[in-house]
Amino acid sequence: MNWYKKAQFKTASVSFWIEGSDKIAQPMNKLDICYDLSRFIFYELEIGQKLGLTWQDIDPDISNSSPFEGTGQINIYLKNPIIKEGIIKNIIDQYNEYKAGMIILQFLEINQSGISAINTARILISKNETQSLSHIPEMNLSNYNADALLNLLSNEGMEELDTIGGSLNVSILKDIINKIEQDDYVINTYTEEPSEEHIENGPSLYHGGRSSEQFSEYLYILKEMIAFMERNNLPNGTINYG
Repeated sequence: MNWYKKAQFKTASVSFWIEGSDKIAQPMNKLDICYDLSRFIFYELEIGQKLGLTWQDIDPDISNSSPFEGTGQINIYLKNPIIKEGIIKNIIDQYNEYKAGMIILQFLEINQSGISAINTARILISKNETQSLSHIPEMNLSNYNADALLNLLSNEGMEELDTIGGSLNVSILKDIINKIEQDDYVINTYTEEPSEEHIENGPSLYHGGRSSEQFSEYLYILKEMIAFMERNNLPNGTINYG
């Protein structure tokens, strides 16, 4: 019996991610490190507000390299004139210790920004070992496609799934994917041809459809997530979605 009904989702898309993956180190670029340093200053050291900093005050320097590169220069804009070299050096030393050698920042100098005339601490990312880490697989689908995928998994043996968000038991999911791959004809019942809907006195809505190749790709990514969990001995055995 098909219990799964179409429902209005609260968000525009549905993400699938490994439970506990937020605690696993991943590759970081200059932009990621700026965010991580901001989080460290505000939540670990708890001095962001005292120094008059905002989250927008730590940015990658894009004058010489892309913000998506692993090393290079970042800037800390010091709107508070009392922040001197010693304070910044102390923050950088503590951050380096916090990252345990995976990332090493080096204080260069404080000078004025050529754009805003604000004192700016220039920081060099001199070492970034996170670049050698594996990316954690995840998936983001439109509500329309997530609906169909969850419907398929439910009808093939997954426990009842909430339309807004929930979790997939990896042991059950693995068996379901194996079963589908042995008889992939079942996927065809969830595919749709592209179509166009004409609304009277309104715009035309185009639906891109959903192919069997798309479904195979969704199942492949789920298999990659399961394989990552097994390689890294993650104990939870859960893939979340929502």
